[in-house]
Amino acid sequence: MTNREFFVALQSAGTLADALTAVDEYTDVTNEASWVPVGNRENNRGTIEASGDPGRAVIERVTNGIDAVLEAEHVAHGGIPACKSPREAATSWLNVPPNGLSQMSQQERQRLAHRVTLTILPGDTKEARVLEVRDLGTGLTQEEIPRTILSLNESNKMQKHYLAGAYGQGGSATFAASTLTFIASRAAKSNEIAFTVVRFRDLPPEQYKTGHYVYLVAAGKVIATAVDDLEFPVGTLVRHFGYDLSGYDGALGPGSVYGLLNQTLFDPVMPVWLDNQVRKYRRVIKGSRNALNGAVDEGDERQSGPTLSHQMRMLYIPIGEYGRIGVEYWVLEAPTKTNRKPSAAYVNPARPILLTLNGQAQAELPSSLIRKDAELPYLTQRLVCHVDCNSLTPAALRQLFVSNREGARSGNLLQSIRNELINVLIHDDELTRLNDEARNATLKERDESDVMEARKIVAKMLRLHGVDVPEAGMSGAATQQEGAQKGEPRTGQHRKRKPLEPIELHEPPTRIKIVWSEDSEIPFYAEQRRYLRIETDAESSYHSATDPHASRINFIVSDGEVALRASSPLQGGRMRAVFDCLPSAKVDGRGTIRVELSRPGLPALSDEREFVVVNQPLPKPDEKKVTLPQINFVPVAITDEAWTTLEWPEDTNAIASSAIDEQGVHTVYYSTEFPAFKSRFSTFEKRSPDLAKSFEKRYGIWLVVHSLLYKHQQPERANTDNESEEAEEKQAETERSERIRVATLSAMIAAREMQLVEAGINLDSEDTA
Repeated sequence: MTNREFFVALQSAGTLADALTAVDEYTDVTNEASWVPVGNRENNRGTIEASGDPGRAVIERVTNGIDAVLEAEHVAHGGIPACKSPREAATSWLNVPPNGLSQMSQQERQRLAHRVTLTILPGDTKEARVLEVRDLGTGLTQEEIPRTILSLNESNKMQKHYLAGAYGQGGSATFAASTLTFIASRAAKSNEIAFTVVRFRDLPPEQYKTGHYVYLVAAGKVIATAVDDLEFPVGTLVRHFGYDLSGYDGALGPGSVYGLLNQTLFDPVMPVWLDNQVRKYRRVIKGSRNALNGAVDEGDERQSGPTLSHQMRMLYIPIGEYGRIGVEYWVLEAPTKTNRKPSAAYVNPARPILLTLNGQAQAELPSSLIRKDAELPYLTQRLVCHVDCNSLTPAALRQLFVSNREGARSGNLLQSIRNELINVLIHDDELTRLNDEARNATLKERDESDVMEARKIVAKMLRLHGVDVPEAGMSGAATQQEGAQKGEPRTGQHRKRKPLEPIELHEPPTRIKIVWSEDSEIPFYAEQRRYLRIETDAESSYHSATDPHASRINFIVSDGEVALRASSPLQGGRMRAVFDCLPSAKVDGRGTIRVELSRPGLPALSDEREFVVVNQPLPKPDEKKVTLPQINFVPVAITDEAWTTLEWPEDTNAIASSAIDEQGVHTVYYSTEFPAFKSRFSTFEKRSPDLAKSFEKRYGIWLVVHSLLYKHQQPERANTDNESEEAEEKQAETERSERIRVATLSAMIAAREMQLVEAGINLDSEDTA
């Protein structure tokens, strides 16, 4: 078999068996054929198998294809201009708008996408597909292949800031997920195709602990054949035989290659073409960010783009010596019975916060940050957050991200990013209003007298358990409301917000205002960060959040105690400005914060407020006394939207109840599908609807009592890093198990109580509990 015949056999192979047959025939008749360790390392298995996710490995191969296209453009343009990032290169050489692919037309995206194609062929089974990545990039010569695409940890891209790659190993992870990999490349202006195959090779166990990955050469070189009449444009082909895509075999959604590409390539610098011959469709991959921003391509399920309840455009926030991050987010429409998890079309709903570098998701943060830390529990299935890390310093990026792009390192930097994101979310009044609106839609109406009666019984039961509960008086919510009026919202102290009235915009603008009482000073304490809201009737073009010199809205601070750090884009007449009180600020220091809006040919508009530096609030003492909050207990059926909002599993045996503390109300949601409750409720309902109602009330009261006791007994848990996320998941599982156990007991006790009621005993008298 000649080199040309071998190439043609590999190129036309549709199954792993076909490819292996071609390899066997070639090595049998070619005396000079031999196998060389990938990366020229005998011990290369650990490096190649660093990624445990076959889907993520494919992303790295696609990223290499994008880099190859940018490298070709660098050559074509003579390196002019000198681009410092892949996005800058795509803007300069491929005419991609700076704000992303959503600013391009369908035709423009589709035309550009064909320069990098990912093709999925049936292969043998879903565990053994044929997967091909083809780029029309710079291509590689026979000599270049061993030190580039077959290298490990080489410095090929270390000084090429216009490329995404850095570590020289990402694409090699695909070798571990496939039985055989065929690589072929044609360099620009070359009349030769260089090619080889990669496979895992076992070594004699008496000499070696493990095998390694090798590639095929002839006479010590990568195999080559003349192009002649062969159809092979300049660029590189990587075809994987026997590729395990069992975890991504769906047509669309999170369990598909399509969903994985859009989620992981969240904001790619150029589009990619997906040809799924298993599912019989072809699509442009533009990234979830561009889809959320309204980009629509042929084949997209919704040709009008997503319906958004709210959107925050990119806000850049400094984080000290680490540089700055960009934060943006989208709130999708409320869940429906046909679309119970709106965010699932764009991200993993369990981890809807994406940290990206060069548009690729490097790490994801859990929904608990939205649910608990940002106190937006009813938006967890609707809110998608993006943290752009491109403006972090090189040292910060090395500290934050791991080389395989599959997570973020725990530590101060990650915690700072989490804190800044939480601050942005907490200080968005529209998010608070939407969360209130969603909560009210979730809660079921309950007679107020029933709730008050249940609260008295709960207090009585807690005292019997030795918990010091004051007499029912002012509610926890009222106490918190009183405190909230003195400063910023804190945990559980969000006030209800009315919908913001639309602002009628004018040209030229006529007003600008700092939203703060004119009769009170703005309090700051040393090292505090505060978000101030600004309202104006100016068009969005009057303010640039990224370039202060291009903005007609400017902020002036009269004293050195406080400094402007960032501002959000101006949307619909509203924006936020971020101010820091410096560590050196002296208590009682005073000054003014002034905002000015310049108008061409007209006097400037302005507004100002005074600020004062105050003592930092003392930490709240650890009180053992329990202030009984307002309580509510809400039944939830599996068909209710609340079931999805609460992130409950479909297995009705696996969940009994969960609780949310918000605005001074402790709400226990309980499953009406839980077998221990459902069976007894049905029994009582057949005998008497009133008896069933009374049983359900007693059941709910017992669940509330346990829930408050459980909360009282748990120590405060800081959610600081990846390690504590794992601890939190374990704690959540422990809590679910405990609630299941108690719900089973509560159903038994409530049923027994109903028997006593039928016997004429008043359980709610002063002498019983």
